Amino acid sequence: MCGIAGCVLPPGEKPSHERLVTMRDALAHRGPDGSGVESLDNVGLVHTRLAIVDVSDRAHQPMRHPDGHWWLSFNGEIFNHKTIRRELPDEPFASGGDTETLLHAVARWGPAVLPRLNGQFAFAAVDFTGRRMLLARDRFGIKPLYVAFADGGIWFASEPAALLAGGVQSSPRARSWPSIFDGTCYREEATLLSGIHRLPPGSCVEISLDTLSVSCHSWDSPARHVNYERQAQLQSRSRSALVSELESTLRAAVHDALLGDVPMGTLCSGGVDSSVITALATEVKSNLVAFGARYKGDRAVDEGPAAQRVADALKIELDLLDVTKPSWRSGFVAATVHFGAPLATASSVPISQMAERARRRGIKVLLTGEGADELFAGYTRPFDRGLGACLSRRHRAVLGLEPILSANPLRTAQALIKRAKELAGADASDGAVTPATDSDDPEPRIAMASTAEIDAAYMHHSGPRREFETKLLRDLYVTLSHLLNRMDENMMQVSVDARVPFLDPRVVDLALNLPLEARTTPWSKGILRDVARGLLPMSSAHRRKIYGMNFDAGV
Repeated sequence: MCGIAGCVLPPGEKPSHERLVTMRDALAHRGPDGSGVESLDNVGLVHTRLAIVDVSDRAHQPMRHPDGHWWLSFNGEIFNHKTIRRELPDEPFASGGDTETLLHAVARWGPAVLPRLNGQFAFAAVDFTGRRMLLARDRFGIKPLYVAFADGGIWFASEPAALLAGGVQSSPRARSWPSIFDGTCYREEATLLSGIHRLPPGSCVEISLDTLSVSCHSWDSPARHVNYERQAQLQSRSRSALVSELESTLRAAVHDALLGDVPMGTLCSGGVDSSVITALATEVKSNLVAFGARYKGDRAVDEGPAAQRVADALKIELDLLDVTKPSWRSGFVAATVHFGAPLATASSVPISQMAERARRRGIKVLLTGEGADELFAGYTRPFDRGLGACLSRRHRAVLGLEPILSANPLRTAQALIKRAKELAGADASDGAVTPATDSDDPEPRIAMASTAEIDAAYMHHSGPRREFETKLLRDLYVTLSHLLNRMDENMMQVSVDARVPFLDPRVVDLALNLPLEARTTPWSKGILRDVARGLLPMSSAHRRKIYGMNFDAGV
């Protein structure tokens, strides 16, 4: 929802105001509603504001604690900030926003505040009494944060472009091209630029203001949400009880994600994920506008009719973008520049164009369905063999016949034959990608993802079941990083905030502990489609997955 940047220099050095201003200007698209630059001893803080929660000047950043010992530059939203405020009854709050809540909470609890937060965020908090800066990022890395070691100091920003604009010297890594092709540049800590790193999701870096020493710890990860006792408790419950719990948990997540004092909408493709989010959001926002895209050039990937069916059923307005090859090409350069790397999918362009349509209508926030595929095995193609190895014949048969429910009749026969072959196999190889090495990058990595933690999460299960659950868990680390970065960069290029209720920690905790059969059967995305049937028409609840925005944009 905003842009942040800054630096910590060696003691006695004062940050260049000109460099800080240049970084601020490079992030103007992330925060067109206000900005601030502070130079405090050897620390620089920068903020550009997209005003959503408490749009008054009382929420201006960088924000100073009343006692003067703490400062905060914050990008994101803390959805449970009102609950946290109730735990701080003696604090002298001057605004109604989550920024001030976070500032007082960090001042009270330090890094221990992080597990208390339900939100999507990246922030820099400076503690002049403790002589430290805290850089922290949310559980899944919904909000970006990049760090560079340069000119004897440590620099950070919401986008690499701001670091470069501020004078950080960098060059392409020697392994840039291989990392593009194996996908590691989109999800690993190393970026395409030497010396510029992503702060890992769910991590916190503490920087000494006196020595510039750096320590990093992981404060949360998806694997830590897997709990044997929780799984056993859910296993004993009926399917209807599980459906009810998932629906109520999703409802709470969506309603909380509507936090703000500005108009909001959703991205709605007509698929089950975004449609469920849209349906639950209309319970709070009766005048909600959904934004979708259609591509008339290929009926197989045209999502317009499906999105319109959802909008008609919910009695809401659908703002539909007509995508053509010329219109896609017209947005390609800007989307690539803001993404900061070669586009991995064509969808980045229509995402930015839909966000631009929302912004022109005064809508600053769009809720999306990202995360559901990873939680409920929506990417069936790479996982069918592993799934088929740990399901009963009855479940495999239902999954194999599922295309009949709503598929294009012309493609049903081919889909059935393909799925039957895949589900009949028992190959449970995980298809793990080997990360690119960084021998050309002399700076130490800020943190390392724990593959051992992922592999150990489902050790209480055995055989193909454990292997497939581990695959799904790994996908939360591998796939989401790119998708969330794409959503943030290509919506924030036009100053629109993306929110992802499926990644609310309550939803993640439930999904990762559901019985595998509930997550994946008797149809794809299993229990999520059960929830959808209570909110949407049958044709929407069981619409097959297509990649409508990922069409062939060639000449």
